[in-house]
Amino acid sequence: MHLHRKHKEWMVAYLFIAPTVFGLYLFFLYPMVSSVFISFTKWNHLTAPEFIGLVNYSRLFHDPTIWLEFKNTMFFVLVSVPLTVAISLFLANALNKKKLLGKGTFRTIFFLPYVILPVITAQIFMIIFNSRYGLVNGFLKILGLGQPAWFSSSLLTRIIIVIVTLWACIGYYTIILLAGLQNISPQYYEACDIDGGSWWVKFIHVTFPLVTPQLFFCLVLAVINSFKMFDYIFVFGKSNVIVRENIRTMAFGIYERGFTYLEMGYASAEAIIFSIIVLGVTILQNVGQKRWVHYS
Repeated sequence: MHLHRKHKEWMVAYLFIAPTVFGLYLFFLYPMVSSVFISFTKWNHLTAPEFIGLVNYSRLFHDPTIWLEFKNTMFFVLVSVPLTVAISLFLANALNKKKLLGKGTFRTIFFLPYVILPVITAQIFMIIFNSRYGLVNGFLKILGLGQPAWFSSSLLTRIIIVIVTLWACIGYYTIILLAGLQNISPQYYEACDIDGGSWWVKFIHVTFPLVTPQLFFCLVLAVINSFKMFDYIFVFGKSNVIVRENIRTMAFGIYERGFTYLEMGYASAEAIIFSIIVLGVTILQNVGQKRWVHYS
């Protein structure tokens, strides 16, 4: 009787987790395994896949466009991530002040850009930085300064993408870090005040160490999101093909090869290499956290 009841409980438990497990296999594991198989083939969506072995991978390492995409991807990771995390920590620390008026309003304002679709965000900033009637060039004209054609320069377009990324993501990370800061006991700061510690001493020896778990979480998410840079490249690159080719990322390259040029095998090979790079960076972050993240 007891055994029958136990089996019944197991069946109910499996029933509840079945949708999640089914979704995991259908939308994650199956596409991943299929991508590995397709990466060894030549396939254009129209004919049956033709097995060609490691040809796609060999082609990848001799394709200068792939190396350009990798360098652009790393540029956005190395520039956007430190700025995003640093500014988010500064804002979270400011919002954590007890005497700050309208804290709830500021939190909402900071978080709102995160819920806007990236394509819509990109369209908004295309209008703001428009060379003829954009808000930025309007201010520059009032100040008597030059009005650059923002989206006609690869460097300026990269800067705009970094700015847009900061504007869109900072609010989310700020809320996460703010939650971590609010869990820090005031006793630590009181002890620091008794010892005569300045605000900088409090930040370095109290705030930063105790918020490192949330900081590490934000760092991992920010790195992964920067690696997946696609929407802004796609939208900002529409107006100038030359600029688009100079700022293209690996995520954009995978999309273009697979769905524009119909080279699914080649696109899948790049996707596998891309996944290995992201996985490797994430593993390094998890290994490195033991040196600076404090969970107690």
